[in-house]
Amino acid sequence: MPVHTASLELSTGGGSEIIDITGKVQETLEGTRLREGLVTVFVPGSTGGVITLEYEPGLVRDLGEAFE
Repeated sequence: MPVHTASLELSTGGGSEIIDITGKVQETLEGTRLREGLVTVFVPGSTGGVITLEYEPGLVRDLGEAFE
């Protein structure tokens, strides 16, 4: 089974910033010859996190307020 590994580096302004990385992950996948399989996304640190949600302005605002 082929495996592809890639890293994405992001800069944030701190606080409870929410960043949509969907496009960056899609671009990374398009650069491979893989057409099916699994994608694993993780943050190697204690001050960040990864969640899946519909990136809709109201939901993003509500989530940011919940973090406060």
